[in-house]
Amino acid sequence: MSSNAPWISLVALADQEVPSPDDVAQCMADAFPDASPLAVSGSTPRAATFDWGPATVNYTLVDRPIPWSQIEGPCATAWYWPEAEAVMRRHAAHLFVTLLSEKRDPIDRSMRLTQLVTAVSEAAGADGIVWGPSSLVHEPAAFRKLATTMSREDLPLHLWVDFRVSELDDGAFALFTTGMEALGSRELEVNRFVGEPHVLAGYAYNIAHYLLEKTPQLKEGEAIGLPDGAQASIRFEPSLVDESLEAIRLDFDG
Repeated sequence: MSSNAPWISLVALADQEVPSPDDVAQCMADAFPDASPLAVSGSTPRAATFDWGPATVNYTLVDRPIPWSQIEGPCATAWYWPEAEAVMRRHAAHLFVTLLSEKRDPIDRSMRLTQLVTAVSEAAGADGIVWGPSSLVHEPAAFRKLATTMSREDLPLHLWVDFRVSELDDGAFALFTTGMEALGSRELEVNRFVGEPHVLAGYAYNIAHYLLEKTPQLKEGEAIGLPDGAQASIRFEPSLVDESLEAIRLDFDG
């Protein structure tokens, strides 16, 4: 994602009622008391724009549902929100939420957009949230719970990154991520892992957090240690999902 492009998320609504700028600003202050306040710079019955430190943010009503073709896949794989498909199928409209920031740090942008979406979804009584960079769908209360505890040392990667695990024919598992590129890293991929799928997902999560928090200079063949003593060696190869991108291929010993 270009550092100059707006960052986008979608907030699904049961009706076409647009939250007031004052309500959104108050929800921001309540949820994130240490954040700089939202300053309204313009509003209409369908939209509002704020100045927010180094960022300009906006939400605009779109008076129709999010196209089902755009969210059908994410809803089908949202194991953490079993009601995703039922809820998202029935929403009536949505808010198009954007953030344009002078800061080029993608983690800062992600944290700011997370805070903004938290405030907008709370003020709007939202049905669901679509995180734009990865297309993940989220239940609003669960999204806000993670958002209000996030920090640079505890990134809410489950909100931002899709850790997709699939089972192979022989019972082993593979994994790929979507959303790491938007955060300034390569996507992670695992061709084959023998073990439990939740263990693989946990390993990938820990490695992703390490890469984003520490931004290490990785070398081909280098091994990354994990808390339980396991290791993953890394290779840089064309992504199996998008050949135009170079992914970090993880190989686990044993």
